[in-house]
Amino acid sequence: MTRGKKLGILSLLLLGAMGAAVAALIIFQEEAETQEDTAVTIFTLDSDQVTALSWTYDGETMRLEKDGQTQWTYPEDGAFPLDQSYPDAMVGALREIQAEKTIENVEDLAEYGLADPICAITVETGKEHQLAIGNETGLGVQRYLSIGDGNVYLVEAGLLDSFALGLYDLVETETIPDMSDVSGFQITAGDETLDVEYLEESGLAYSDQYTWFWKQGEEYTALDTEETEALLQQVTGLNWESCVDYRANQETLGSYGLLQPSATVTVSYTETAQVATNETDEDGNPIYETQETDKTFTLELGDYDGASCYARLAGSTMVYRVAGALCDALLAATGESLLPQDVIRLDWSKVTGMEIQLDGQTYTLEKTVQEETDEEGNTTETYVYQQNGKTVEITDTLDQLQDMEPIDTVAGARGKQRELALTFYQDSERYPQVELVFYQYDSGSCLVGLNGETRLLVDRDSLLEIIETLRELLTE
Repeated sequence: MTRGKKLGILSLLLLGAMGAAVAALIIFQEEAETQEDTAVTIFTLDSDQVTALSWTYDGETMRLEKDGQTQWTYPEDGAFPLDQSYPDAMVGALREIQAEKTIENVEDLAEYGLADPICAITVETGKEHQLAIGNETGLGVQRYLSIGDGNVYLVEAGLLDSFALGLYDLVETETIPDMSDVSGFQITAGDETLDVEYLEESGLAYSDQYTWFWKQGEEYTALDTEETEALLQQVTGLNWESCVDYRANQETLGSYGLLQPSATVTVSYTETAQVATNETDEDGNPIYETQETDKTFTLELGDYDGASCYARLAGSTMVYRVAGALCDALLAATGESLLPQDVIRLDWSKVTGMEIQLDGQTYTLEKTVQEETDEEGNTTETYVYQQNGKTVEITDTLDQLQDMEPIDTVAGARGKQRELALTFYQDSERYPQVELVFYQYDSGSCLVGLNGETRLLVDRDSLLEIIETLRELLTE
């Protein structure tokens, strides 16, 4: 047989195989469409008639009973804080079950995981309805289900999700309040307490851009805004991982490390609510007024449990697991760890002028406000810095100074040679001037002195670039 004939035969075989595959695909799609179209309802439930619900999952058997028409209870403990949404969702999942496929007259239930089912469910409505959920199908989107009629059905795998729950999964957890308007917080760990207050335009710092303060007696020290709010957010944005005990007492709290908490945090905040005034407007609509109430939220943290930590609301009988990172952060929090990481942070609109000492010379700049009016008559104000009546384009360089990020912290360190000094004058009763000095620290860094305090190191090359720019601007 020639090579050409062989290739021709192979081509025909390949085309035949492709045709068979296409035909099989079409048949499969048609069967799938037919199967979807022929999905049948195999079980229905009148939720109003349900009086009890029980299920066994992962070796745990649960039973809930309905008290009257609406309230579910856990009969083994009437004090159990049951989240009503769970049994309601379970009944809802059983209200109508459709099967994609029916396997009739099954002899061996074990073949489908139904001899010892993943989950066995009993619903009581004056009579008992028993259902069993078995194995997943190959694709994992369906499970086998028995309703006790001798058949096995393929149903959506999500049915199991509503029942894959144990006792503590059903707990109605305590609500974390909305603490969007915080006035301060305290963290106590051992014998140390960190007291932080939120104060706007307090005049307690050289810049009103600082609003969080470390309170020590009558002294207030400005704190880093981002670091402080990130710490606070871990508390105000708290999520319970799980509930581990809903009836803890003095005898059991010790097992969670909560008789003497490792850390306690108290957040002071203002709760805002709209309250009816019992009055109406001219259209007859009720009039409400805003009511503000001072509140506190106290969280106690106990022992670690792996990557989690035990916690409770102060005075509560309910114990939870929370992220261990929260306990890490609260135990590590100190006033020193939250100090500002800013080289300088000023509101330039309040600065009236400055002096710059560079290369043994002192340069004085005054701020002048200029008005500009556009073609439509709109007036805008801009400010410029002038040296001896000549404008110095220094605003970008000032922004560079403010944007500098420290490379390290060396509290109480002393600098060597002074590289650059700036004194800013501002409209502030308590801080009319702010002094910023840079000292050479070593070959790669410079020490920052802000109002006499030396704590931060910055990259020396970055500072030298700013110094070179200032030389050019000030000596033109």
